[in-house]
Amino acid sequence: MKISVFIVDDHKIFRDGLKMLFSTLPQVELIGEASSGKSFLEALESIVPDIVFMDINMKEMDGIEASKIALDRIPDLKIVALTSFDDEEYFFKMADIGVKGYLLKNSSIEDFEKAISKISEGYNYFSDELVTKLARKIYKNNEKGNNIPNLNFSDEEKVLLKYVCEGLTNKQIADVLFLSPRTVEAHRAKLLEKSNTKNSVALAVYAISNKIVEVNL
Repeated sequence: MKISVFIVDDHKIFRDGLKMLFSTLPQVELIGEASSGKSFLEALESIVPDIVFMDINMKEMDGIEASKIALDRIPDLKIVALTSFDDEEYFFKMADIGVKGYLLKNSSIEDFEKAISKISEGYNYFSDELVTKLARKIYKNNEKGNNIPNLNFSDEEKVLLKYVCEGLTNKQIADVLFLSPRTVEAHRAKLLEKSNTKNSVALAVYAISNKIVEVNL
């Protein structure tokens, strides 16, 4: 079965470009497009795509507000945030809402294809370029003395955090660590509570920004 996608962006040229890109991917079916968050929410009343590609910076209703309302209605909706910016402020806001991915608008076709594949399989996806830029910015801020106070994580928790940052599911982590998925789920819930984050994406950002896990920059 094809993966249905929906594009939300207030620039027609970009929408047309993305439609052309998706037309080259045989596994993808474009089922709709919208020029604003408001019109997307109206369309969502009659169709539910597998993946939504959501522009963040729109005039009538931005992607942050539209994503929040959409996920309140359909919690399992998979949204990928699109932006021309690599500002961590947008990243944290969208991650906190619960989006499944984050791509820069100038990402390669390979990046979009990989995002669609990973997210349709239940993973989160963030482009390497974006994560690298984000981590570098946060690291620089930390070096200036602006870092968030670190919590004490055990070695076992750091191992789990590393797998979370890599986007592994509870079952995959359970298989690697020889634990039950339920046990991993309980550990992940404790990590969310300990770090005061609401989802695995925000938890991964927290772990990277506080240097709790090693990342290749």
